[in-house]
Amino acid sequence: MILFPTTEARTALLIVSRRFKKYYRSWRVPYSLDDAQTLSRSEPNPYERWNEEWKESNIPKELQPFDITFLPGYLKARSRPSTSFFAVRSLSETTLDYRRKLFGRYGLASGVDPSSLLFDSRSVEFEKLIESQNEKPVDEVLNQRKTEKAAERQKTEELMRTIQKNMQKMPEYIEKHLTQKLKQSRQNELQAAKQKRIMEEARDRFGYYLSPHDPKFKKLREEIEEREKLERKRSKGK
Repeated sequence: MILFPTTEARTALLIVSRRFKKYYRSWRVPYSLDDAQTLSRSEPNPYERWNEEWKESNIPKELQPFDITFLPGYLKARSRPSTSFFAVRSLSETTLDYRRKLFGRYGLASGVDPSSLLFDSRSVEFEKLIESQNEKPVDEVLNQRKTEKAAERQKTEELMRTIQKNMQKMPEYIEKHLTQKLKQSRQNELQAAKQKRIMEEARDRFGYYLSPHDPKFKKLREEIEEREKLERKRSKGK
């Protein structure tokens, strides 16, 4: 008896078979690629790049199989520098620091004149002139330092005397502050009570509470203040 796979089994087989395929958009052939095809179809091609490095290494063709360093061409050129290697290619290679580094690493083979790596005579004279203008005798420097320390000490002593004098007056200042704070709190309480009294009188007159910014409320407050002023005058007259 021959058994044929069901529809579900066929779908599973198709999925498994697709899982092992490689497809990349940059490659035109959408089937599985081996290592040789992967190297030959990639960009840039590794084989071509290796050939270019062999040509740039300046190694004879007969000796190329014996070169087992696997270094790039620019690193091989450093190990066996030639005249073209020391040619100036950028502005940074003309600086004094770079030429010093080049001479320190490759010596006279770099073609750098050692005398040019020292300071220029004009720059040396200029530095000496600056030092002569800035330098002072040791006694003068010490006396100046002593004077600065004495002035700083005097300033500190004056500050401490001022602090001590103010600390003696501190209880008086604290008492004044507390008195002023108590007076301000009482004024705030009187102002709040007056505001509440005016609000209640406005409610009795208009039947509802008014906003303090309402013109009616302001007019009523002026009337009450005028009335209280007249009452104070009458009480004084009596």
